[in-house]
Order: sequence, then C-alpha cells, then structure tokens
Amino acid sequence: MSSEEQRHNEVYITELVRELATEVLVKFPATSNMITDHLPRVIAHLNLFCTFKPDSLLGIPSVTPHIMRVIVFTKLIPITDTAVKDLTQPFLQTVQCHALLWSLDILHGDISVTNLMIDPESKTGVLIDLDLTTVAYNDTIDACPLHGNNRTGTMVFIALDLMGRDEDEDGLEGKLPMLYRHDLESFCWVFLWICYCYDEGKCTLRYPFTDWIDTTPEYCRRARLDVRHDLRLANVGPSNSYAWYKDRLLQVVKYWVSFHINDMDCDPFEEPDEIQMLQSVLGLLPRSPKIEMQWAHTYTRISPTAK
Repeated sequence: MSSEEQRHNEVYITELVRELATEVLVKFPATSNMITDHLPRVIAHLNLFCTFKPDSLLGIPSVTPHIMRVIVFTKLIPITDTAVKDLTQPFLQTVQCHALLWSLDILHGDISVTNLMIDPESKTGVLIDLDLTTVAYNDTIDACPLHGNNRTGTMVFIALDLMGRDEDEDGLEGKLPMLYRHDLESFCWVFLWICYCYDEGKCTLRYPFTDWIDTTPEYCRRARLDVRHDLRLANVGPSNSYAWYKDRLLQVVKYWVSFHINDMDCDPFEEPDEIQMLQSVLGLLPRSPKIEMQWAHTYTRISPTAK
C-alpha cells in the first residue's frame, strides 16, 4: 500500500474531529456545537483510482503516488461572497472553532481566505480543508509536531516567524514547530486581506498588497512588516464593503508587527501565553455580542487546567 493510501484523508479527519468534539467536550456541552456547527459536513465520498497501480504496470517508479478522490460536502459559499452582509460573526466563529480544536490538540495549520467559508442556510462560518490537520489527541493519528515547512497555505497569510528572519532561516527551513499563535496570526492577515482586497465579492489587489505576491518569502515578509506604514503613507482604506473596519484593522496590524519587532530576541520555539494572546487579539478585532457571550465557555475549555 502506498504512503498516499495510508495517509488519513479529509473525510476521515473531518469525521474524527466531530467525534472527538462530541466525546471530549461532554464536560463542556456549551462548546461542543461551537466546533461541530462550524466544520464541513460530508455527504458522500469515493476513491476513483491511485496512480501507484498504473505506474507499476508501466514500470514507472512511483515514489509519491496520488489518489483521485471525490468528496461531496454540503454547499458552502466563500466568506467574501456578496451574500455575506456582516463579516464579523462568521469570521469570529471560525476563530473560536479553531481555538477549541487546538484545545483538543488538533491544529489546522493552513488558515487562508479560501479555507474560511459560510453556510448559506445558517449564515455561520465554517472552517474547511482539514486534510493536513494534525490530530495529536491521545495519539489518535500522529502526535509528531507540525513544522513550518508542512504549511501549504498562501504565502501572504503564513505567520511571519515561519517565513524566516533577517538573521535566522529556521522558519524557511521548516525547523520551527507550528504553534497556536501561528494560526492565530494567519487569521489576522486573512482578515486584513479580505477587507482591503475584496469588494462586492471580487478580489482587486491594490498597493501595498501587490508587493506581497509573486515574490520571495523574504521580500513578502519585509513587505508585510512595512504594511502599517504603507497604509498610512498611501492613505489607503479598506474597500467600501468593509470601510467601517479601518481603525480595527490598523490596530491588528500594529499588534503583529510590534510583536515580531519587539520579540526578535525571544525564543521562537517557545509559545507565549495562548489565552492572553487570544484575548489581546480579540480585543482588537471587531466585536460580536453573540460571540462574546460564548468566549467565557471557550476560555474555560482552552485553559491549561482543562486540558
């Protein structure tokens, strides 16, 4: 059996995560739905074929064979869709779902615009693309830590630590372990990107975001560190669809840029107080009364004593 055939696929991981959320969160019933309601639902799936067999028949070495797999999920729409009138609540729901997954030792590791969706019926945020998720709960799948070079997400959303530092290439070489704050930071870059680059459901890149793409990781990292000054100098505001987020967005950018500049001498392998960092970031993001009522349950669940 090939390594691709042995690797757990998205269907398996999605259902496993749902089961873990239901079983483990018995002590925290208020938080179970905060996970299961914000994960994709599998309707059907089918493995069509694996390239290992035709390759072997043709005598072609197949070091990394691939499986053609069809998965049918319930219908979702992009979080940037014009039907989404308020970005705040569905976005925060995915952040909350992700935090609770992390409390179960489940790390998504690939936060990007395309992986945040909306259920058109319930209008809730949905976190998708779980096939590269690391599940370490009770050694369920693979307790090996995820590293920076396992990331497949778009470069413009990856945490700056994982893109290396001027004097340190550990991030680029995949030596840094994936931490919760890396995904939390990715959420913030996604939020910034949506508000500045999307309008009426369409993506239109403007300066300074044009400097983030089609470039090297080192240059992309420097451009993102400079974005706070670039936005002020160019007097660029969010698109019309998200204009009211401007002040919040600038605060979020300032937080992460300051974090990376001020913490250059800190050990990048150590994770800071996750709850304190999450609370700080949430204090900068737009507010949603409904979500705020649920965060108390979330903090209770993700506290170290609850694990």
